Amino acid sequence: MFSSDSPIYRRLPPTLQEGLLSLNSCLRGLIGARATLKRTEAAIERSQWLAPAQWQALQLEQVRRLALHARMRVPYYRELFARKGIDPARWRHLDDLREIPELTKGDVIAAGRLMLAEGGPWMRFEGATGGTTGRTLTGWRDRDAIAFEQAFIERQSRWAGYRPGERRAWLRGDPVISPGQLERAPWRMNWAENKLMLSSFHLTRENGAAYIEALEKFDPVMIQAYPSSVGYLARWLEEHDRFYRGRSLRSVVTSSETLSAEDRRRIAERFGCRVFDWYGAFERVAAIGTCEHGRYHVMEDYGCVEFEPNGDGTADLIATGFGNRSMPLLRYRADDRVVLADPAFECPCGRRFRVVERVLGRVDDAIRTPDGRHVVMLDWIFSGLAGLVEAQVVQERLDEVSIRVVAGSGFGRDNEQALLMRARERLGPQVIIRIERVPSIGRTRNGKFRQIVSRLNGSKESNV
Repeated sequence: MFSSDSPIYRRLPPTLQEGLLSLNSCLRGLIGARATLKRTEAAIERSQWLAPAQWQALQLEQVRRLALHARMRVPYYRELFARKGIDPARWRHLDDLREIPELTKGDVIAAGRLMLAEGGPWMRFEGATGGTTGRTLTGWRDRDAIAFEQAFIERQSRWAGYRPGERRAWLRGDPVISPGQLERAPWRMNWAENKLMLSSFHLTRENGAAYIEALEKFDPVMIQAYPSSVGYLARWLEEHDRFYRGRSLRSVVTSSETLSAEDRRRIAERFGCRVFDWYGAFERVAAIGTCEHGRYHVMEDYGCVEFEPNGDGTADLIATGFGNRSMPLLRYRADDRVVLADPAFECPCGRRFRVVERVLGRVDDAIRTPDGRHVVMLDWIFSGLAGLVEAQVVQERLDEVSIRVVAGSGFGRDNEQALLMRARERLGPQVIIRIERVPSIGRTRNGKFRQIVSRLNGSKESNV
């Protein structure tokens, strides 16, 4: 379709680009599986209120049905189940799913098209993700899988107070501004969706005011954004002692990057609304959303998630998503970690899904220390430092890291020393720490910001 990264779009003037964005949305609506979307929406409006025993029974039914489908249609699982004598029809408990060995990203890459279901819909969509290691994982989805995913995203939007058709702003990785079109307005209007699409790639200290004024003029009910992008604007507001003045904004919904506690606080304060965070993955095996009380809930009706403790208060995700029958992934080890809440905690929202205290982000986004630790929680070392616009920690060697700092007018020598002391406290005395002041910090090709970049295993910043 004619998306914003297509050659046709890039050659058009701004007015026609907006028309193409709207046309693209209309075409997506025409080919979308509307019946599946409506059916899924109705089902998950009910299932979000299930008691634990009920959603566990639902999960058992779903994983058993998906595994039987995989045994029949997916060459990879057909061979695996036959070799290990696995018969999903015999499963009576969720623990029976563990008969299937966990699936890694490397396994999926090596299997290639053997992961693709035979005899599926003719219309399937191929995508790829590189991750921090640069290894490309190819995935396929059909119309039903896309509709399934959309139903959960729209439920999260409802939790955030948004209703379809209302004004919303979009500040994510879409290249809505073509190279060379760096005029005063780095955004485009998608009239079909009543959505203002702003470029994450062109945010600077110089045009922060223009972004804020565009948002205030459009006055969206909801802003959907990368945490780093809307966090950048919140820091701009803080640095200029300003608050967002739009009257209709009910919520900011972040996703695709790790949202730090400090950024959540700053965004809520400067934009004057609640902040909702959504965790999903390219592999579509798990989803974690934020309720009206600010708690992270595992979407138990989206997939079956196993939490593997790491012994340090964090847990890895091993998950089975229910929505993608064209490429089902059973017990897939996701590249992400979380901090679990107390199992006895019951959220005031009334939903009985499991609660996660924090989503830490990808395992690869960690600093390794000479004493064998993997440090992932670094956002607190930047907390409360006046004039700090952005910062990124880069590890080139096991015993050395650089902290890239984009400094505003209020970030002086004292703040730099405070940052250095906090980093030493967190990383230990064996790590050499250098602070490097830079004019800007580049994004990945998808417009994402990475707070931690480790090159110890040959990872590349541009592969995300």
